Amino acid sequence: YIQTRFIENFNDVSSFRIRRAKLWLKGQVPIKGRWFYKVQAIFREKNSGGFTLQDIYAEYDYRVLQVKMGQMVPDFSLQRSQPDYLIPVVERGAAIRNLIPSAETGARDIGVQLTLRSPDHRWHTSVGMFNGNGGNHLRNEDRQFLFTHRTTYTVPLPNRLKGHLGYSLAYRKTDGLAFKKIYGSSAAFVGDDFRWGVEMRLTHPLWEVQAEFIRSNLENDNAWAYYVLTDYNFTPKNQFVFSVDKYRDLNPATDNHPWYIVGFNHYFAGNTAKIMLDTRVQFTNTETNYQTIIQLQLMFNPKNKEK
Repeated sequence: YIQTRFIENFNDVSSFRIRRAKLWLKGQVPIKGRWFYKVQAIFREKNSGGFTLQDIYAEYDYRVLQVKMGQMVPDFSLQRSQPDYLIPVVERGAAIRNLIPSAETGARDIGVQLTLRSPDHRWHTSVGMFNGNGGNHLRNEDRQFLFTHRTTYTVPLPNRLKGHLGYSLAYRKTDGLAFKKIYGSSAAFVGDDFRWGVEMRLTHPLWEVQAEFIRSNLENDNAWAYYVLTDYNFTPKNQFVFSVDKYRDLNPATDNHPWYIVGFNHYFAGNTAKIMLDTRVQFTNTETNYQTIIQLQLMFNPKNKEK
């Protein structure tokens, strides 16, 4: 699928862009047993016109057990586990873009992940062990590992409501990784990197509310972020969206005031073809920042959706 957009910030950006174009191949291995595979590549602006490998893993999936091995998205946070073509805003929250363990390297890492879930899929828990250097790094450069864990529970509620609660944990000891999205520089960080997050979601056939908080503890330095997102389907094909998105990093050059986001989505054919209008504003101590994005999404083969 492709997401192409026009972006205007009423200052120094007015441009057509390709946010992402993804191609993937997945299926069941033609041998006895529940073995699967996936290979996925992405085109983005920063790839300078080329495709970059995202996912390449083998998977064993049988009843309540799933095991993945290869390059994948570590199971950490709710919105990162949701495909971007399903999210009702044009970008994931700052907490997800900046503070998940593999935020610096396209959200991917190389390792193994085990997931257990209840037969009705209401409960799930996972543990993972990864190199911790990010995607497309073919070896463990510092000989340390990233450990992840996530547990979630979904429960039906009265009046057609459904509730979801969960938490995520991640830890690694690094001998020198750069966290530019947190510090704003490429200086190497040495020490203990512990991250945790909590998540909630309340859904109804016509509306939903979703929120997450993530905190990164880098020795004595702490960065944190949260978002609250709500949407309402006022007709079968039209949706209103409102969100608050705040990120407090460790870069003195950035402004930590929250962004307020108002959006409108029209679904021509569900998520197969939709157009999104996203306007956001940030009130700082010295100025007001604006950004408006109009984005078109089109899926090439809706039957083969991203997992």
